[in-house]
Amino acid sequence: MATKWGDRDARRRDILTAGAELLADKGYAALQMRDVAKGAGISLGTIYTYFATKEALFAELYAERLTLLHKAIEPACVATEDPVDLFVLVATEYLDVYRTYGRELNIWSLLADTNGETTSVHTEALTSAAHDVLALLHNSLERMFRERSDAGSPQMTNALTVLWATMTGLADQFTGVRHRLHRTDWDGAAHFAATTLTRGLGLRT
Repeated sequence: MATKWGDRDARRRDILTAGAELLADKGYAALQMRDVAKGAGISLGTIYTYFATKEALFAELYAERLTLLHKAIEPACVATEDPVDLFVLVATEYLDVYRTYGRELNIWSLLADTNGETTSVHTEALTSAAHDVLALLHNSLERMFRERSDAGSPQMTNALTVLWATMTGLADQFTGVRHRLHRTDWDGAAHFAATTLTRGLGLRT
């Protein structure tokens, strides 16, 4: 059933659903506003009253996907005792996110102004969703360090930055043609990275 005129929230949901389907099926290049409007059952002019640009729509979709990532990894972040297992799980979940939202476009750079700030409501939603994921990982790291009295007390901000950068780097290598350069698969690379990093942080002997 088509969304009734006047139901702005439902129509916005129709737009996001249509956009997410295009991204999942054909990638960022297929995210054309005309096709999204068609999928949502609205006119091209109407879609621009919700999202001024293709990039704004993409940012909103990315924010929603990060929220789903947060929900997927939260149980493990709260309860998993082995830091290697946790890293591999989070990195593997993030791999799917990066394949759709990170591989073809650096939306952060595209949406930032000349001072490097992101100010639109759509980029604020994306930034908030990313911060929620990072906060969850930060709390999980803190918990693991508290449980290991011999692990020391590292600079948490730096530790989290390195862990996140490693996950992003691995995802970048394994979602494009560069994976052909390597003689290992995703599981092997993720586990090796997890073991190396957690030992360096003192979380594993």
